[in-house]
Amino acid sequence: MKKYHISKHHRFITVGLSYQKADAHLRGKFALEKGAAEALLEQAREEGIDGLLVTSTCNRTELHGFASAPQHLIRLLCYHSQGSASEFEAVGYVYQDQDAIAHLFRVGAGLDSQILGDFEIISQLKSSFLQSRSKGLANAFLERLVNSVIQASKRIKNETGISSGATSVAFAAVQYLLARVPDIDKR
Repeated sequence: MKKYHISKHHRFITVGLSYQKADAHLRGKFALEKGAAEALLEQAREEGIDGLLVTSTCNRTELHGFASAPQHLIRLLCYHSQGSASEFEAVGYVYQDQDAIAHLFRVGAGLDSQILGDFEIISQLKSSFLQSRSKGLANAFLERLVNSVIQASKRIKNETGISSGATSVAFAAVQYLLARVPDIDKR
């Protein structure tokens, strides 16, 4: 099998934290506003990272990319957020190579969301990719990976019933209130 040059780093790594282990306060400490994400990407490029995707939502903050070691990405995340390495160690996760790729597919498919089938993440992943591309950190591998995740998400949404109910936390909350609060329109 022919080997292709993907990155000078031979490890594809995901580091992050999500609603599954981190409460809202801790997720907020690691949240990356657009300016912080851009600064993180610029620093990553200066430090020799040649492919990186930054995703920060209310439910998760993740870095997906090529680095020499997970600690490099964790350090960048902590530097550009209000979170510390010890806090990350307590609630964060690290996936490498095939596990990192599989994780990104689970996230994009809505299987790793608070509401099963939540597809808001796809538009967030698209935005993250465009931001990475604007900073010169969207290599060919990341582009193909993100496109594959988007295509898989579309197929799952169109060919299964996974998104037939509530597809976001906000929508589920509204539906819950409408069903359980009498005379809500008068409140």
